[in-house]
Amino acid sequence: MTELTVILLNYLQQHPEAYQVNQNDYQNVITFVVSDTLIMPSQSVMFPDDRLSVVRMAAWFVPDNPDLIAWLAELINPDEPLATPDEVWLTSSHLTQQGKLLIEVSFE
Repeated sequence: MTELTVILLNYLQQHPEAYQVNQNDYQNVITFVVSDTLIMPSQSVMFPDDRLSVVRMAAWFVPDNPDLIAWLAELINPDEPLATPDEVWLTSSHLTQQGKLLIEVSFE
């Protein structure tokens, strides 16, 4: 699943017009909302219909993706980007009634 997440996050980083950022009250989380017309490999596994899928990213994700980590940290807190996280978690869902994909990334 981590490999698919890298593909997804790289896509979002390169296509800022493809997503909206949802505001939240957490200081370690960024939430993206994307149209469900986006096609991803293993989409039904990564984005189950009206259910949450939560995945802890593999240990190699943080050290192997410093640009993605820096980009996410900047989105989470533009004034004071967070330090490099020990772990990254991905929560995702297909919000069928809204026609949206929910992608939430949290730094731990």
